[in-house]
Parts: sequence; C-alpha cells; structure tokens
Amino acid sequence: MATEQEQVKALQQAILQRAHQFSAEHVQQGTMTRNKIIEDVREKIKLMEQKDLLLAKVRSDREYHRLLQASELRIQAELDRNRWGLVQSVMHNVVDELDRVHKDQQLYLPIFKKLLKQGAASMGAIPLIANINSDDLTLFSENWDTLVKDCCGTKVDIKLAKEACPCSGGLKLASASGDVMVDYTFEGIVSRREDELRRLIFERLFSTVSTMGTVFNG
Repeated sequence: MATEQEQVKALQQAILQRAHQFSAEHVQQGTMTRNKIIEDVREKIKLMEQKDLLLAKVRSDREYHRLLQASELRIQAELDRNRWGLVQSVMHNVVDELDRVHKDQQLYLPIFKKLLKQGAASMGAIPLIANINSDDLTLFSENWDTLVKDCCGTKVDIKLAKEACPCSGGLKLASASGDVMVDYTFEGIVSRREDELRRLIFERLFSTVSTMGTVFNG
C-alpha cells in the first residue's frame, strides 16, 4: 500500500501533468487565436487595399471624365470661335460680292428694277424722289422715266435726285417733302437682314447655293 508520501508525489505529478496539458492547450489556443487575428488583419488590409484601389479608380475615373469634359468644352469653344470667325469673314466678303453684282449689268439690272418696284409699292401713290449712286446716275439718268414706267406703271411719279447716294447699289426713295423714306440700298437690305444672312451662312457655308438671290428675292 502506497505511503502518504508516495500519494502526495503522485498527486503532484498528476497536477503537473494536467498543468502541462492546460499549458499546451493554452499555447495551442493562443497560436490559433494569433493566427486568426493575423488572418483577420490580413483580410482587413486586403479589403482596405481593395477599397483604396476602388476609391483611387473612382477618383481616377472622375478626374478622367472631368478632364475629358473640360477638353470637350475647350474644343467646342475653339470650334465655335473658328466658326464665328469664318462667318464674320464671309460677312465681310458680302461687300465684295455686292460690288461684283453691281458691276455685272445682267445681274444688277433685274435686281435694281425689282427694288425700285418694291420701294414704290411700299410708299404708295405719292410723288417720290429716288436717290442712287453715281454709277447708276450715269447709267439710268437718260432713260429714267422709261425705267420707272416699265417697273412701276404710268401712275407712279418718281423723280431722280441729282445728288449721288453713297451706296454700292440699290436706291433710297423719299417723299417729296422728305418726311417719309425707305432704304432699298444694298447696305440697307443687308443691315435689316443681317441675322438671316448669318443663319444662311451657317447653314450653307461652302454650298454652291447663292445666298445673294435669297437676300434680294426673299
């Protein structure tokens, strides 16, 4: 039969063995917990990196679209400036075109007759005075009465002013008293229809369709 000392020793050994087992289990649990923590941290870091990448991509996409939109706006503004400059250039060339029309009698004479008829009709059956440029004075003065009769009929009285009108073509018609006047000069027509001219230039730039016929014929 075991002595008391042997029993105590056996109990101590059992306690130590159990303590060792608990220690081993604790170490194992600690290792597992540590590994789990490390894995969780790694996963969180990975998620953070992915989130950062996603945010960076979103920021990059936003910046790209912002720059793209800004570039498109700059390009559109430049195109608008170039187009406006081209329209302005064409508008300036209208003066040269009017001079060309005036010098071509086959083009100019029908236009002048139409303007004379329209102007007289707009003024009514009152005595009128026509003011034309110096070239037209030389061209029309000798046969003016016949021209008026052919264009406006025998009941219309239009005298020719002796003073030349500073215009490139067309005419001004005024009442004998001078209190009523209509401007059918080329410059007057262009000024009144400037917006329409600009629209026509936008629509028909480089087109073979003549804008001059539209301006004078409506």
